[in-house]
Amino acid sequence: MNKRRRNRLKEQDGNQSGKVGWRVNEWADAVGICRASVYNLLADGHIRSVKSGSARIITTSPAAYLASLAGEV
Repeated sequence: MNKRRRNRLKEQDGNQSGKVGWRVNEWADAVGICRASVYNLLADGHIRSVKSGSARIITTSPAAYLASLAGEV
């Protein structure tokens, strides 16, 4: 992926880290919650993920999720 495409993707989702996928442990650490809570958020449809082999990859950025919480207050 070229640099221009990466920058455009960052602008679209507000993700400044440049990542587009997180392992469950990474995502949980970034948000400050436990793995079980991440799976509950997935089950409730609050965040999205894909499977790659046996790995679950969270596609909702931690920043986007936290921003959505700020909008609920």
